Parts: sequence; C-alpha cells; structure tokens
Amino acid sequence: MTYFDLGENREQQPNYPTEEDTLFTPDEQEAIRAYKDNLTRKLSKNRSVLKGLEMSFWGITSYSLARFLILTSGTGGIGLAFSVILIINQITNREVIEELINRNSEGNQDIMGRFIKFGFSTVVTAFLIWSALGNFISVIHTSGETYKNLQNTVEDFNKLPNDKQNTILIVGGLIGLAGIYVIVDSRRK
Repeated sequence: MTYFDLGENREQQPNYPTEEDTLFTPDEQEAIRAYKDNLTRKLSKNRSVLKGLEMSFWGITSYSLARFLILTSGTGGIGLAFSVILIINQITNREVIEELINRNSEGNQDIMGRFIKFGFSTVVTAFLIWSALGNFISVIHTSGETYKNLQNTVEDFNKLPNDKQNTILIVGGLIGLAGIYVIVDSRRK
C-alpha cells in the first residue's frame, strides 16, 4: 500500500478510499458473509474428503506392494517391503515440505522441528532401502543359482541310461512313500 503526503497535514492517507460499501443493506451483507462462510466450509470439507481418499489410496498401495514383495521373495523381502511402506508414508506426510515452501513467519520453530524429523526419517528410509535392496538382490542371485543347479541336475539325469533313470525313480518313490508313512504314523499318535 502506498501513502501520499497531504502537504501541511502530516497525517498519512491510503491512496484508495476506505469508505464502507453502501450498495448492499446490512441484511444483504450478512447474507453474503453467510454464503461465503458456507462455501468456505464446503471447500474445507471437500479438501478433507480428497485428503482422505488420497491417504486410503496410498495405504492400499503400500499394503499391496508390501504383500507382493513378501509373497514373491519370502523373508528376504520383508526389509524391502518395510522400506516401501516408509517411502509411501513419506509421500503422504509431505505437509512439512509444503509448509516449509509456504513458510509463515509465525511458528518457525514448529516447522523446523517437523522438518528435522521428516529429514531424519527420510535418511533412515534411504538406509533401509539400501540394505533391503542389497538383501533382495542377494535373494534373486541365490534363487538364480539354485535354478541353474536344478536345471543342470535335470540335464544330468536325462543323460543317464534308461535303466539307471528307472532305478533312481523307483528308489526315490520308495523313499517318498516311506516319508509319507512316517508323517501319517506320527499324526496318529
């Protein structure tokens, strides 16, 4: 707002009129204020509904990803699943960054404390992802080696003559039947 000097009068005056608008009656002005308040409440309600939908979307996404990782990679995927959940939590808790960008002069200590907490949890999440990805890559490598070993064993078995293959199958079948018998017998007792 710019001010101008009125010459001898040293009182500062704004350069636009400050008179109250008298085109509306007091009842109409009150109706306008009530209408504005009602719209503000509706906007706040819609924003909270959208925030709730976003939070539920991220929650379902984190649950689905964590479940997929654990089911596909077993216990080796628990660390990666946990870190994915933490990353998605960081995405949904981005209000700290938005407040830091749209910084108010009031409450700076509160924002900085929350920003430090956000930064610390981001560093911990990055560390967990680093170690979990290492474990996950190790599991993938081990399962690839196991698959190659099984494939080589099957190829070696197929190279054997038919009579040796039959002997191995019969002995393996007998051992399998004995194992089933032991399991059934132990269940009866």
